[in-house]
This record gives sequence, C-alpha cells and structure tokens, in this order.
Amino acid sequence: MREQSVVRRSQPWRTALALAGMVALTGCAGSSGSAGSVTGNEQGGKVPYAEGGIQSAMDATQAHCRQFGKKGQIIQMTPSAEGGGVIAFQCR
Repeated sequence: MREQSVVRRSQPWRTALALAGMVALTGCAGSSGSAGSVTGNEQGGKVPYAEGGIQSAMDATQAHCRQFGKKGQIIQMTPSAEGGGVIAFQCR
C-alpha cells in the first residue's frame, strides 16, 4: 500500500512537467495561430485550420516544406463539425 501512495504523489509532478513541455514546444511552432501545429516530415504532413484561417494553414504548410527545400501542395481538406478541420499536404 505504501508504494501506491508514493506513485500517486508523483503523478501531479509528471502531469505538470508534461504540460510545461507542451507549452515550450508550442512556443517553438511559430506565430501562425492555430496552424502552428504542423505534424509531418520531409514528405508531407497535416495541419489544422480554423474557419477563416485557411491562409494561415497554407503559410504553415509552405514554411514546413521550405525547411526541406521543397514546396507544399495540398492533397486533402477534411472539415470538422466545429468549423475548420485538417489539411493534408505533400512536400514536392
């Protein structure tokens, strides 16, 4: 029983550390608004977009591909019920 109470006490620290890490990584994503969370690699990826924020998502896509000396090309847009959605892209 004693081991369980030690584990429970350490979990809030783990959660706080994980949240601090996510905040730090968000700052590295750039100032492209909600489109700052590009996920992908040199072949392509995905970026979320909000209603009215498609240009911001496109800019984030181009910036991502530019890191690899390529240009981004949109291959799919998937809308969400809340407005906005996800853009899938390839780096060519």
